[in-house]
Amino acid sequence: MQTLALDALLAFVLAVPVVMKYRILPVAGTPYWLFALLFFILVANVLVSLYPGLFGKKLPVEKLKSVLLWSTLAIVVGGTSMTAIIDRSKTAPVYGVHDIILQQESALRYLLEGKNPYKETYFGTPLEEWHYDELGKPAVNPALYHFVMPPWYLLFSFLFYGISIPLLGFFDGRMPLVFCLFGTLFIISRWFKERKIANITLLLVALSPAVIDYFIEGRSDIFALFWFVWALYLLEKKKFLLSAGIFALAVLSKQTIWFAAPFYGVYVWITGKKSTSTVFKSLLVVLAVVALIAGPFILWNARAFTDSVVFYLSGNTPQSYPVSGYGLGMLLYELGVIRDIHAYYPFTLWQLGLGLPAMGIGLWWLAKKPVMSRLILGYGVTLLVIWYVSRYLNNSHLGYVSTILILAVLKDWDEKISV
Repeated sequence: MQTLALDALLAFVLAVPVVMKYRILPVAGTPYWLFALLFFILVANVLVSLYPGLFGKKLPVEKLKSVLLWSTLAIVVGGTSMTAIIDRSKTAPVYGVHDIILQQESALRYLLEGKNPYKETYFGTPLEEWHYDELGKPAVNPALYHFVMPPWYLLFSFLFYGISIPLLGFFDGRMPLVFCLFGTLFIISRWFKERKIANITLLLVALSPAVIDYFIEGRSDIFALFWFVWALYLLEKKKFLLSAGIFALAVLSKQTIWFAAPFYGVYVWITGKKSTSTVFKSLLVVLAVVALIAGPFILWNARAFTDSVVFYLSGNTPQSYPVSGYGLGMLLYELGVIRDIHAYYPFTLWQLGLGLPAMGIGLWWLAKKPVMSRLILGYGVTLLVIWYVSRYLNNSHLGYVSTILILAVLKDWDEKISV
């Protein structure tokens, strides 16, 4: 019974700080009836969980809890996201949003004008107005020179752009992110076999203090996570080719997914009964999707594409992403080893020296017992090591890793209970 109530308690303690910090309806002051409704839902969830017979022995507790949970997420996450989007449309392009959203929106317009978003600079766009600091001082945002995101992040947004412009008169790059978050939550609800664990996972993925602020301002992590989780869900069901197609979209969503590829491949090899045919067909699907989506941009201007998507992050372009964040790079800067945060430093050596062993141990561990929780955890730990010894380890990156660890640990619980 206590386990049954844990998700209800989590819903209460995670939801309240969000609605106290953000408005959940795009009007002047959140109406008190909406607060009353939310508090009623949260308390009802706790009572039903602790005392399922309180309102009658025939009460369908699990179905009722599911309605209460999704209602909470709709109000807290959906409400804050919708409000943030509408507020920005009434205020200014740079209001309350991360710079990747500004750049994505400008990149969409470049494509509509027949311009290459990987070649163009972003001076003269709203991105130039976005406040950017380095070491606590205003600086020129290096994103003005490069569009860092792989092409699926850009192209998928056209679906929402084409609908929202004629319907609402404006487009916000967070619209696809809201779709991806709720899509991720839906997949998790179908993926986890144990309902109590699924509910806890949904709440931690959606409302974790490590990610909620970054999601609301439009960081791109949830976009990649959606396609990644969907691919793993299909993979566990042994729908290898469909999973491979979705995994290719994940790879084309954000560079962080690239480090999951070896774990994905090992899982396919072992669970596919070490069939060379299964591995070859899966690889062929991945390559075909990547070629179909990324190929035109590479043919358009290969140098601009690789400079933006690959070399910009590793310090190999004239206007590279600076050493920043909370990782080894800033530690070396603090110690005086790195004197200029814009200069090249061979972080690749650190990544090979520490990242490869971490990946190797993770792959060996996965091969011993090919279960999904080990795939996710091996990927998460490897990514954290590689990120820590890269040029940057930013706040939202730690939030993304925390989500991966949440999925790994709770998937492990689910696997053990379901056996």
